[in-house]
Order: sequence, then C-alpha cells, then structure tokens
Amino acid sequence: MTLKHASTDKVSKRFLEYMHKPVNVGELDNPGGKAQMKGQCGDTIGVHVAIDNDILKQIRVQTNGCAYTLVCAEAMSVLAQKLSVEEALKLEPKDIADELGGLPEDHLHCARLALNSLGEAMANYYTNLNANIREKEE
Repeated sequence: MTLKHASTDKVSKRFLEYMHKPVNVGELDNPGGKAQMKGQCGDTIGVHVAIDNDILKQIRVQTNGCAYTLVCAEAMSVLAQKLSVEEALKLEPKDIADELGGLPEDHLHCARLALNSLGEAMANYYTNLNANIREKEE
C-alpha cells in the first residue's frame, strides 16, 4: 500500500482513527470476488470479498493513493461488512463521509471509488458463482 500525505489539521478524530488503525487492509487468501478500480485522480482501490448466503462475511481493501482513499476504503469495508449484498449496494458516498465525521467535497470521489470497487467485487463474486454452477451442471 502506498500512501500520499494528507493534512491532518482538517480531518476528524474518527478519520485519524481509521487512518492510523485500519482493520481490513490486505487480501483474503481465497476471495469469492475481487476487483481493482482506478479513480479519476489516479488512486486505486482493490477489494476482496467473501460472501456467504448473500452476506458480506469479510472484506479486505488495498489502496494506492492518498490518505483519503485509504480511509474511505477502510470506512466502506467497516460499514459494508456483515450487511447483505442488497444492503451494501444501497450505501452512498454520504454514508462514508458521515462515518468519517465529514469529508471535504474535493475528496468525495474517494468514497465513490470505494463503493464502486465494492460493487465490482460483488459482481465478480456472482460471475464466479454462476460459472461454478454451470461447470457443475456440465
């Protein structure tokens, strides 16, 4: 994970907690779905998911970019983990901003990138699941 500097004088205590003590950074050994997306600013977020009975059991994130990208990815993973896929798809950038105690307008794209990456990882899970089902039927 590469992390560019972010000014800590303009962020909340919650933001700093996420930045200094991330809990879902890394990879899953055998993810059910995964995705990596690049945002408009060039930062990337990779997401690994383990889904069981349509519940997000585990989420891991990897980032390459600024502290806002890392913190938004981490907040997304904390908010989405243990939700149903349907509930996770309803998360919005505002939910991440609220979880972080606010987010500058010029960094809301980091929250969108985190959610889009999660959506792609879940889509990859269902693509893999359908491929496994077809394979077993043949």
